[in-house]
Amino acid sequence: MALTGCYAFIKHIVTLLNILYLSCGLLLMFLALWMLIDPTFSISMAQDEASYYAGVYLILFIGALLVIVGFLGCAAAISESQCSLVLYFCLLLTVLVAQISAVIWIYANSDKLEKLVQYTVKKTVQSEYGLTEARTETFDAIQSGFKCCGASGPADWASSKYNNSQTENINLAISSPEQSYKIPASCCSSSDAKECSKAQTAVAFGPISKLIYLEGCTVKLVNSSREYMIIFLLILVTIATIEFFGLILALILCCAIRAVNTYKN
Repeated sequence: MALTGCYAFIKHIVTLLNILYLSCGLLLMFLALWMLIDPTFSISMAQDEASYYAGVYLILFIGALLVIVGFLGCAAAISESQCSLVLYFCLLLTVLVAQISAVIWIYANSDKLEKLVQYTVKKTVQSEYGLTEARTETFDAIQSGFKCCGASGPADWASSKYNNSQTENINLAISSPEQSYKIPASCCSSSDAKECSKAQTAVAFGPISKLIYLEGCTVKLVNSSREYMIIFLLILVTIATIEFFGLILALILCCAIRAVNTYKN
């Protein structure tokens, strides 16, 4: 006997919710792939690459699990299978608990995450840029994309190992009281290579060319990280709220199917 009345309406609501879970799962999987590709996220790898990848793959896993839960929920609601609904309820409850734990952890460690970003930017500028290809490409993308230069400003490059590696190429006058240093091309706002080449060379304690971005990348990255974190938390809280109602409706639907089966017998 098929469900009728209010229970039939609940069945359709559960089906629609699970379609939404499928969409949210795909969204989280897309977010995880974005975090693997976008240099704004991958700068975090400069400190702890293993932890970064672990976090990204965890998001990818939760997204995949939501896709599975959504598919199972749709199948269970349409087929009106009590066993499938019980399995769906348990899986959805597991996902909900995992998401609540993730929200609490992210909120509790938000200050540490910001300090991590500050540390990694400074470390990249001082000791990794120009020496590690992956870090160099990533930070070039950040400087160009955010229109910033160095950790706190262009002067950071004067004490960077990048300049030690550039010494022979730019013929620095070591004995000169006004020692020069090189600024990366990604700090230049002009599309003219010749203009940027001239602007890249600066003098210690001297004026910086107007073509060079004057704002440091640390502040911009921290602000960007906050925005991403808020968006991510809002997504998790929204999904968790919808999942909570899904749990209640699934429980009601399961009880209704059980009552119908008992009536048939």
